[in-house]
Amino acid sequence: MRARVVGLAVIGLGGLAIAASATAPSWVPLTPADLRLDESSGTASDGEQVGYVDPVSLAQVTSDDVSVSVRIRGDEDAGDADGDTAVWESVSETGDADGTLIATATTVVCLDRRTAEAEDCVVGSVDGERVEVRGLTVRFPADTERRDYDLWDTTVRESFPARYVGAERLDGLQVYRFEQEVPEQVIRSVAVAGALVGSAEDELEAEVVHSGTTTLLVEPLSGVIVSAEARPVTALRALDGTPGATLLSGSFRSSADAVDDAVGRARAIAGERADLQSVVRWTAAALGAALLVLGVLLLVRLRPAQDTARPDPAHDEPVRVPVPSA
Repeated sequence: MRARVVGLAVIGLGGLAIAASATAPSWVPLTPADLRLDESSGTASDGEQVGYVDPVSLAQVTSDDVSVSVRIRGDEDAGDADGDTAVWESVSETGDADGTLIATATTVVCLDRRTAEAEDCVVGSVDGERVEVRGLTVRFPADTERRDYDLWDTTVRESFPARYVGAERLDGLQVYRFEQEVPEQVIRSVAVAGALVGSAEDELEAEVVHSGTTTLLVEPLSGVIVSAEARPVTALRALDGTPGATLLSGSFRSSADAVDDAVGRARAIAGERADLQSVVRWTAAALGAALLVLGVLLLVRLRPAQDTARPDPAHDEPVRVPVPSA
């Protein structure tokens, strides 16, 4: 009797293990995804109706042959880099098809490896100038939530809300759409040729005014920005309010190759995060199958043993003793 109970119990445990393997994704947590210390990635955007000032002739130009490239490199040897903080350098270059460099920016930022939020640190800078970067920069956190985030704008050197506006699908991935608006504001004053602000003077002081909108599609499990569209407007304005030349404007959208590369990186990170679930699922399935087989073997072995132990009715009948006759 006891052996039968053990066999049934083993089969029951095997069934529970099989059920646990089938439901593993619902109760086993994903592996944490920290930002890499040795990050190395890049992206590119194609421009449309881009307006800018030719740096040689100072003429106003409008072109569809302008692109932006961004290279991201992790500096794991930086003094601020450790188990909790990653130091990433982002180099952005805007140029035309002839190789003319229109604009460039280099940002060094310390990032919390779990939240992807910028942290104040010694090496934090923009174009070599010490700056306290705040908010998100080139990556959202793993397990991106459906909420607003503060997103850094390098041109203004401030962070502005990137508002969550909904979820959609891109190349089979679920992505979250975020939209940021940077209101028009004066970012600095510079000495420029008078012709750039409609003046006959050789040189005069002018304001640099900037505004813009940015739309980002973020894969939430990895936090990778898989697609981006930016519409900056940076222009000169004379101190008396006279509009001047446009330094940079237009629409910049992630190239097809950049989207494919970002989707691949997002899928790779999401796959790595699901490794723990996969290990638990297959381990539970194997354990469940082994327990089921063991339980059945116990019951099968028990049955013959019980059969041989059952008394033989033929041997239990009393022996008939013949009665002698007279």
